[in-house]
Amino acid sequence: MPADTLPVSAIGRKDGWVATALGAGFLLLYLRTLCPTVYLGDSGEISTAITTGGVIHPPGYPLFSLLGRAALWLIPSGEPAFRIGCAVAATAAAAVVTLYFLARELDSTPWASAIGAATFGASYAFWSQSTRVEVYSLHVLLAGLALLAGLRYRRSGRLRHLATAVLAGSLGLAHHLTIVLLAPAVLLLCGHRLWKDSRLARRLAVISALLPVGPALYLLLLAWARSEPLIAWGRTVTLPSLWTHASARIYQKALQIPFGERLLSRLMAAWNLFTDNFPYLLFLLPILGAWLLWKRNRPMANGLLLAMVAVTAYNLCYRIGDIASYYLPVWMVAATLLTVALDAAARRAQALWSGLTRIFPYGSAAAVFVLLIGMLLLRNWSACDLAAATWVREFARHKLENADPGSVLITQGDQDMFPIWYVRHVLHIRPDVTPLDRSIINGTWTDYDREPSLWYLRHLRRLGMNVPLDVPADPAQRVLLGQDRFLIRLLTEALRERPLCITFATTSTVPGASKPYFLRWAEERYHMLPLGIILRLHPKSQPVHLAALLRQNERLWSQMALPDTRGVRTDQDLDPRYLANHYACMLVNFGGLREMAGDLAGAEALYLRAAEWAPRYRPATEALASVRRRVAAHPYGSP
Repeated sequence: MPADTLPVSAIGRKDGWVATALGAGFLLLYLRTLCPTVYLGDSGEISTAITTGGVIHPPGYPLFSLLGRAALWLIPSGEPAFRIGCAVAATAAAAVVTLYFLARELDSTPWASAIGAATFGASYAFWSQSTRVEVYSLHVLLAGLALLAGLRYRRSGRLRHLATAVLAGSLGLAHHLTIVLLAPAVLLLCGHRLWKDSRLARRLAVISALLPVGPALYLLLLAWARSEPLIAWGRTVTLPSLWTHASARIYQKALQIPFGERLLSRLMAAWNLFTDNFPYLLFLLPILGAWLLWKRNRPMANGLLLAMVAVTAYNLCYRIGDIASYYLPVWMVAATLLTVALDAAARRAQALWSGLTRIFPYGSAAAVFVLLIGMLLLRNWSACDLAAATWVREFARHKLENADPGSVLITQGDQDMFPIWYVRHVLHIRPDVTPLDRSIINGTWTDYDREPSLWYLRHLRRLGMNVPLDVPADPAQRVLLGQDRFLIRLLTEALRERPLCITFATTSTVPGASKPYFLRWAEERYHMLPLGIILRLHPKSQPVHLAALLRQNERLWSQMALPDTRGVRTDQDLDPRYLANHYACMLVNFGGLREMAGDLAGAEALYLRAAEWAPRYRPATEALASVRRRVAAHPYGSP
């Protein structure tokens, strides 16, 4: 029976039981593997902003903020990041259920729909985003609801289905702006029926009433920012600043149409992500399903394919390192099309298995489900199980605890700064240490034309820094300030009496790249001395007591353990090798101190530890080879 004529009664009690089982099963899975604390990516920043009553980075995510605040109030135990993560897990399980009903609207059988939904739910990209504080599970849920309601309106013409599609899209605008990419697909799916509807005026009135619901939630950002919270991206205290923030104007610079080799490279990356989420040749099934659906019902197939093409085209133009999560709506539709192919394959095999299916009517479907989903769970479990993943929190804690009392800790970028925000402002560890991020400071000036709020400078004022807020009228002067000049001005004026520590020794992974102005300035005036896993800026005018420095590093390293990250994947995060390379780098620096003190055996042990911990970190292996040559040249002790 064509999906357009699928009777409402065909989706009934049995589907309710299957959907309930799917939802409960995946909710338990996501809660079982949920990270108990802060994780990589935006987790630290989002958790900190919600917990302290602030505003998240553009576009502000007011709907997710409300959900997170509700989770903090409703869930009685666990760290704030864990409690917010429970809400993430719940929306992820709801998204799996939505995908099941989406597949049923394509006239897929319940068993095929369950397999398609579970395949998506157990895929690496979706599962990994459902066990940490991130915004993508809610985005997938709203995108799925919009497409599902659009298909149902196309079938039934009922006002409630049209209203659901519009409301899901409207709420999506209060969450992840890329929901607009699905608007052409929803219009294609239900626009013809709407235009021919005899009650068109009433339908249009409902649409007009529901569309502003989501955007109206952005007014919450206005109220939250006016309370002067600790984290208030965009300082959305006026309507113009609210529009700048809610429209994510600052990120528009990342949009660029690719051509030639760049386009080919991004297409290949997208294909690799596709096959990673549909392994074991499963990626062939969505392709086959799309062809079969197109033969059976071209308007429906065209609508779903348009959704996939629109999102993919945008992602190809959006230049960010962690683009994988932006493809989740595409994989959701692909999992839906997979069910069409599964049903076709089942019909082909029906004659062969007819005898068994009469005896065991549900046995073959159950066997396929258990086998396929079991393989996916086994494949992705170690990579997605974050139940014991406290190492991001401990990494940030070590940085703060290694810093000198009352110091300013200069950080570099999201992966570095956001977990420190969480540990310092939410868990209240080392409140005497003030984090200061070089990337955000410089971005305040380089992005001033797109985002003129100076919100981060006001944040630093909340932390007790006497930060100037004067803005040069000359754009060239602002460019200079964004090249470390403003940072150095702070260090030499407002912060001149405070000890300085940094979490990085370089800002580029490109071999031979020139050092930025800040590091050249620092190297002229300071010795960069290892202090556990950070560096102390020690004035060159003061003597360095090597023995005392060695003892301090011995004490700090004795209180730290290298995290066990075996099996955990970070290849789809912003900086996959950041954490491993950082620990290895600081072990090498500590080994360098031992080598300076003449302790070649101690230096060799540290270099070996770093090389084993991060085999791809070349400075560790090079330092190990170098010290071994020295030991071989002087077998009876240091020269």
